[in-house]
Amino acid sequence: MKELQAENLSQRLESLRYQINPHFFMNTLNNIHALVDIDPEKAKESIEEFSKMMRILLYEGDSPTIPLSKELDFIEHFISLMRLRYPEDSVHIETIFPEDRSGVSVPPLVMASFVENAFKHGVSYSADSFIRIKVERQENKVVFLCSNSIHPVEGDERHGLGLENIRKRMALLYGNSYTLSIDENSGRYDVLMAIPSQPEIQLS
Repeated sequence: MKELQAENLSQRLESLRYQINPHFFMNTLNNIHALVDIDPEKAKESIEEFSKMMRILLYEGDSPTIPLSKELDFIEHFISLMRLRYPEDSVHIETIFPEDRSGVSVPPLVMASFVENAFKHGVSYSADSFIRIKVERQENKVVFLCSNSIHPVEGDERHGLGLENIRKRMALLYGNSYTLSIDENSGRYDVLMAIPSQPEIQLS
């Protein structure tokens, strides 16, 4: 029975992960495509960053969790890619990551999905924008904070499949032992997520 429960959990996590990944990478490829005509050299740099992201996903993304260091590497590559697209004087990007990234695991692409969402909905070519990302290790948990300005894309829903699946993945992995708080007001969007630093998969 335990083996069947574990297999069922693995299948559900895999299904949810594969629903998020195509969305994430489609947006990334669209960003690279936009650079091809504008700045071919930057497009080449973007492809290099994208290949680094793919390498992490291909070799680390099959597990329910991956090392925190890999998730943060993924985010850093993505931010580098996005910096090539947006002017530095109009988009302020701030990141604070822990120096010690070892010994902690997190679900793949969850933090990265919120970062991607921050760029998609929080950055504008015509108005000042900001994105602030902070990850810190506390005594028994990992805390992720992401704040961004709001510049909504017409006809696009912020609270879609991605957020729904993230909540489902967190519930499958951590039961009630995680926190995910989202607040949207006063022209900014704030995400606070706290997960156990040594997670145990909750079978249901």
